[in-house]
Amino acid sequence: MQDRAKFAQSANDFPTRDEVIATSGLEYMHKIISGEAPHPTVARSMNFRVIGAEKGQVTFSGSPDHGQSNAFGSVQGGWYAMVLDSCMSMAVISGLAKGQFQSTIEIKVNLIRAIAPGTALTITGNLSHLGRSTGVATGEIRGTLDDKLYAQGSCTCFIQGTAQD
Repeated sequence: MQDRAKFAQSANDFPTRDEVIATSGLEYMHKIISGEAPHPTVARSMNFRVIGAEKGQVTFSGSPDHGQSNAFGSVQGGWYAMVLDSCMSMAVISGLAKGQFQSTIEIKVNLIRAIAPGTALTITGNLSHLGRSTGVATGEIRGTLDDKLYAQGSCTCFIQGTAQD
């Protein structure tokens, strides 16, 4: 995977909550993609990147490697859950107004088929509902080259803060 993503070297490299909520969620997603704000640090070790964002949809690219393998040589199920949680929650973030932030309170992941290390993947998160106190999103992991469905999921996020127009 070509790596142009910016990553925090310490906790001090992340923007403060006040800096994050001074922008809309979509504006913050664009800052991550452009390198103005760091990618989630876990994306480096789990080998995925945020590559696209529009209101209600976020796209990642990923290619798990040997470091994410289970005892049978395929990708460990926790990788599926981690990348889907990240992508789906960012889909919720993409719909947030200035002044709001979120936290995942529930995820559900269905593993459809095994992923071999090195497989190029496209992960999408789509916002299904955004209310005053909760946001719901769905997500899929698909093969970049063959469009095979490897996993799907859903998440519920707790919306916090006060929307500012």
